[in-house]
Amino acid sequence: MSSGEEKYGDPETRQRILEATWSLIPKHGSSLRLIDVANAAGVSRQALYLHFGDRSGLLVGLVLHMDKTLELGKHLADVFGAATGVEGLERMVELVSTYTAKIESVAQVLDAEQHQDKALAAAWRNRMDSRRAVLRTVIERIAAEGRLADGWTVEKASDLFYAVTMPGLWTELVRQVGWTPEQYSEHVTKLLKGSLIKD
Repeated sequence: MSSGEEKYGDPETRQRILEATWSLIPKHGSSLRLIDVANAAGVSRQALYLHFGDRSGLLVGLVLHMDKTLELGKHLADVFGAATGVEGLERMVELVSTYTAKIESVAQVLDAEQHQDKALAAAWRNRMDSRRAVLRTVIERIAAEGRLADGWTVEKASDLFYAVTMPGLWTELVRQVGWTPEQYSEHVTKLLKGSLIKD
């Protein structure tokens, strides 16, 4: 994000811009233009630039805005507050399903555009690294409780957990194949527990 957001950013205007961006992305996807956002938010393009610097700054700002609006921190606290590591894994898969349903269109834009924009690529990579660290924490707890199946290291188990809970797989199974979000949670949890958890 641009450093200008603190200097110029009126909170109400910033909020309006972010909400407009969020509402437009499902319809426009990667073709969304800054002028479309400015018009929808009722601000000038100059105001948009002053708040976010550029398109990449706007998209990164939107991700942080969504995390706050959807109370991601609170939901992660519920995952980490589970009675056991296995329960934490179950809660994490459920969170992935419910959260992906709400951020799917934005995640698709970020994933697609990272290949054309170095700043956006760095922001997306940072987000994926953070996500991977959260999942590793769950696996570390499972291992510490003696429940990680034989043949798995924490690193490799975390890799699998990370890969099968990527937003793209949720989109394929739910939007294309026709699973419900609940079926995704049930079957992915079954897959992970069957592979990673010691009976």
